[in-house]
Order: sequence, then structure tokens, then C-alpha cells
Amino acid sequence: MYLAMMLALSLLVFYALHSLLALTGVKEWAARRLALDRWYRLGYSLVSMALLAWVVCAYVEANRQALWTGTPVMVVPGATLILLGGALSTVAVLRFGGGSFLGFFPEKQTGLVRTGLHGKVRHPIYSGMIIAAIGWSVLSPTVATFIVVGITFVYLPIGIHLEERKLIAKHGDAYRQYKAKVPTLFPKPW
Repeated sequence: MYLAMMLALSLLVFYALHSLLALTGVKEWAARRLALDRWYRLGYSLVSMALLAWVVCAYVEANRQALWTGTPVMVVPGATLILLGGALSTVAVLRFGGGSFLGFFPEKQTGLVRTGLHGKVRHPIYSGMIIAAIGWSVLSPTVATFIVVGITFVYLPIGIHLEERKLIAKHGDAYRQYKAKVPTLFPKPW
């Protein structure tokens, strides 16, 4: 029980700081007070990676009890979903330039992206995360996996809401029109 609680705590801290540090006001404060305007994104990425390392360590410690015994038949669909989700998220990140997305290079000023994957869904990185998380649940049906996936699924609407507020502030009516036409996470079947 203690290990599961530590895993949940690590995730809550990760997502809370991830969202807090992504707020425009926090970025502006760091640029003014700490002179981090050029290096903020890299610092954000490094803090995120350190917190993610904590989550991974907590997961490894808590990942002891399987909820059911997976079969070899489950490996193919689970691994396929993980690879598909990972590829989708990677393509979406690379659309913004992987190095600049992580903060190694200045962010590219792309304007509102409405083409490629972003022409089908507004948040393809999150779509990929959901697909990969489902695959992970199939491949590793443990209490620890379901804690991670469950908290992630609870967090995603919050993260999407915060990100969309920022995009509306930046792009105004153009983003509102885009939001009205393009679904959030999964493309329309027609």
C-alpha cells in the first residue's frame, strides 16, 4: 500500500509541476526575475525528466502484483498499441522541432498549426499517450500500471484545458474556430 501511495504521490507532483511550470505567468516571471527567457524550456524539460525519473523509480518499486496473468497473445496487441501511440506522439513533437520542443534550441514561432496530425485532432501528443497507455495496460496488467494510467487519464482533461486556455490567449478567435472544427483527441470517423 505504501509503495502504491508513493507512486500516486510522484505522479501528482509530476503533473502539478508540469502544469504549473507551463503557465504563461510562471514563464514570464522566470524570464523577468531569473533571466531564463532563452533557457526556460530546457529547464522545464530537465525538471520534467527529473520528476519523471522519480515516477519511474516509484513505479518499479510498486510494480509487484499482477492483476491477472497476461498471455503471449496479449503481447502483440499491447506492444502494437504502445508503438502506435509512441509513433503518433513522436511525429506530433517533431512537427514543432524535437530540439526546440525540449529547449535545446529556441522555440520555432510556427503560428497556429492546423495541418498534418493537427488537422485531424487538436492534441495528437495526448492521443498517442492514451493509445500507448492502453497498450501498456494490456501488456503489464499490474496495480502500479493502473495507478499510472488512471492518474494520467484523470490529469489529461486538466492538462488539455490549461493548454487550450493558453492557446486561446495566444491565437484568439483563430483557435476558437479551429477548436470548433477539429476534435480534441480522436478524429471523427467521417
